Amino acid sequence: MQQPHTDDGISLLHAVTIEVGLIVGGALFSLTGIAVGITGPGVVVAFVLAFGIAILGLLPTAMLGAAFPTTGGNYRYPAALVSRPLAFLAAWGLGISMFSGGLPLYALTAGQYVESLLPVSPTLVGLAVLTLFFAVNLLGLRPAATAQVLMFVGLVAALGSFIVFGAPAVRTANLTPAFPNGAVGVATAAGVLYFVCLGANFVVDIGGEIRDATVTIPRSFAVSVPLVLVIYASIGLVAVGTVGPEAMAGATLAVPAAQFLPAALQSLFVVGGALFAIATSVNAVFMITPKYLEVLAADGLMPRSLAATNDRFDTPHWGLAVVYVCSVAALVSPLPIAELGSLLGFGGAFLLVPVMLAALAAIRTRPGEVAAALPLPNRAVAGMAALAIPLNCLLLVLLASQSPTVFAAWVGSLAVGGSYYLLRTRTGEQPVTDPTLEP
Repeated sequence: MQQPHTDDGISLLHAVTIEVGLIVGGALFSLTGIAVGITGPGVVVAFVLAFGIAILGLLPTAMLGAAFPTTGGNYRYPAALVSRPLAFLAAWGLGISMFSGGLPLYALTAGQYVESLLPVSPTLVGLAVLTLFFAVNLLGLRPAATAQVLMFVGLVAALGSFIVFGAPAVRTANLTPAFPNGAVGVATAAGVLYFVCLGANFVVDIGGEIRDATVTIPRSFAVSVPLVLVIYASIGLVAVGTVGPEAMAGATLAVPAAQFLPAALQSLFVVGGALFAIATSVNAVFMITPKYLEVLAADGLMPRSLAATNDRFDTPHWGLAVVYVCSVAALVSPLPIAELGSLLGFGGAFLLVPVMLAALAAIRTRPGEVAAALPLPNRAVAGMAALAIPLNCLLLVLLASQSPTVFAAWVGSLAVGGSYYLLRTRTGEQPVTDPTLEP
């Protein structure tokens, strides 16, 4: 097992800001309006439902991260404890979702918010955002984590101003009927919003860089998850309650903000809220996704050059370059934001299934080690993991029904990944085994 750093690693504060940055990110600002279009005022319940399902996966993931801190945990755990091919397909599917859906979604959303202040091309702004954080992460994980903390402060201040000024402007008439499209509408909206709630899971992918990870990972979840849940429910209530579901459907949060925020605070909300939320998401993705390329290269499934590090900054410059080039290519593609959001959700929902299977396997084969990771009985954590599996599969089906063409393309990409895996394992190197994860 790769041991966490003890002196110069990622601290609890850094871990919390990375998690909040991944959760409260560009998807919140771009997908809230899309979810409102699906379920109207039921978006508040959709947020709670999506978060509830996400929490079922968060706690077993926290258990694995605390018991076995390592780099690329969302791949390593299922690869060692369940199935290497399944773990690879999940990582491949997530990569397609993040490179083709997540990063361009965040970048385009940044451009839309800047466009509300200045006459500028959203695509051009998105390109600038991707380029900036590619450069920041080339300088190293520590500078990127420090930037994350600074943006986190501005993000919380901006979201707080949206909630405080917006709450008095909420009108009950805008909240009825509460569920115009019934339970199916709420569940489908929850599927769209699911990845908005999921981000904290990915902190286990930098577990090898986290200081005292066995304690820090569970504590960071305990801080970030309740904080974000309150923010989400409040944001959804204010957004719909101030302008109504018709005006909010498909719109960004800049629409309700313009109704009740003073001009100066509107700028703060766009810069400190929307742009910092998007920036923390983009920054965190650039911090984490090269870790997948690193562990896949170590496992003989990717070229070793993708894990090569810069001599000066010790950063995976080629891996970062792959992330940057793929995301820029997707940025200029013709897919609309709603389709990007669905594409992002496919990878997140699929990834959780093998990770939950790994949690169940760890509880069965390593009960003593995992019991010390969380102050919860192993049986309770196993129940959460077992319930998260069918719920994630259900969300995947709902998302597929929302965007069948994009889902078919994503499944096609999995077929390509499976073919690549078969070819690589027949001609490539033997995997590097992590002995501490063996049953």
